[in-house]
Amino acid sequence: MTTMEYERVFSLDDEALKCPYEHFKRARSECPVSRSEVAQVWVISDHEHVTAVLKDAVTFSTKQMLGPQVAEEWQRMIDLAAATPEGKEKLGPEYGTSPRKVLLFADPPEHTRHRKLIMSALSPAAIRSWEGRIRETAQLFVDRLAEQPRVNFVEDFANAYTMTVIADILGLPREQVPQMLKWAAGFNSMVGNPNLTQEEVDALVDVRLGFDLYFDEQVQQRRKEPTGDLISRVIELNDAAEEKLARDDLLQLFQLVMVGGSDTSSTALAKMIEYLAENPEQWTELRNDASRIPLFMEEMLRTESPVQGMFRYVTKDVELGGQSLKQGDYVWVSLGAANRDPKVFDDPDTKNLDRKGTPAKYVSFGGGPHTCPGTALTRLELRIVLEMLTARFTGVRFTGEKPASKKSFLFFGPAELHVEFLN
Repeated sequence: MTTMEYERVFSLDDEALKCPYEHFKRARSECPVSRSEVAQVWVISDHEHVTAVLKDAVTFSTKQMLGPQVAEEWQRMIDLAAATPEGKEKLGPEYGTSPRKVLLFADPPEHTRHRKLIMSALSPAAIRSWEGRIRETAQLFVDRLAEQPRVNFVEDFANAYTMTVIADILGLPREQVPQMLKWAAGFNSMVGNPNLTQEEVDALVDVRLGFDLYFDEQVQQRRKEPTGDLISRVIELNDAAEEKLARDDLLQLFQLVMVGGSDTSSTALAKMIEYLAENPEQWTELRNDASRIPLFMEEMLRTESPVQGMFRYVTKDVELGGQSLKQGDYVWVSLGAANRDPKVFDDPDTKNLDRKGTPAKYVSFGGGPHTCPGTALTRLELRIVLEMLTARFTGVRFTGEKPASKKSFLFFGPAELHVEFLN
């Protein structure tokens, strides 16, 4: 078979990263389970086989869902942090001994326990209780935008807004948001980018240690004096559980809440604003009828998935899509390609706000037992801020060149987005 176009995505070609899903089209139609020589993985690119893999957590393990290279670098970062004098002194001899296979890095039955813990903390009642605070946060950022309408939307608005929401939910001071953004950027720099130098990986030790020291202190404080926030709730539920998460595993859980809870939402929001700058008539439609905003969100999440895919590890020999996968192989599950499968979505490349049943079919939030536990929160914070933006401003326009995408084949969104909001 000739070289598949998706190899340009795995090679981090700048033009290919602007529309990665386009480069999986031929694979999806001709050979939905194919082999990437660049990434050294099986690429799953149609909806049928993507959903089959996502549902089968026994055959397709998530323990290295960021890929083998990241898994090795991740462990090295933990080992180096644990070996520092500060790590040994303040976090003790057990620090660094856990493999930190929590939530999306765990398989059932461990994953089932972790998911029950976080879903109890992220209950519908809890999310409803946060809505007022999220509205206050969104209003604050929109008011700032009215005073300074020309911004780099990614840095000045999307990242800061979504991380502030997470800080409030975790019960952390807003003054901590800049540091949280630095930690998140450090962790994310490893994902979907195989070109990090060893020097860059070693520098991330400070990220690992700084995060762990801070959140360990927060955990200890909440055990002494619970404050009703998400950290307190998780600690309470974990301490009452028969099988408790170890200290390092709790730190990993809070890292996933911080990074996953902010980055997916901020990337999705930035991509939505980029699209609205390109399609001003869509802004007008949403401004005239706010009830269309949730429909717009769902179509954007389908067609421009902020997470384009994820790895799975093959635990046993298996046939899939006419291919023989061996134990020890890796597969790349292309969520972005599955979301545009014409066998599932009519006219899949069109953003049709009247499309029926979209959320039940697309896989932007994963699928099977590993469906993202924060989907309701993501939808809530996106809807609130889009309602406020479209009500406050008459439109948005680019003030620079069309933005480049993030240097990652996993995360999909603009690296920067220089725009002006119009009154």
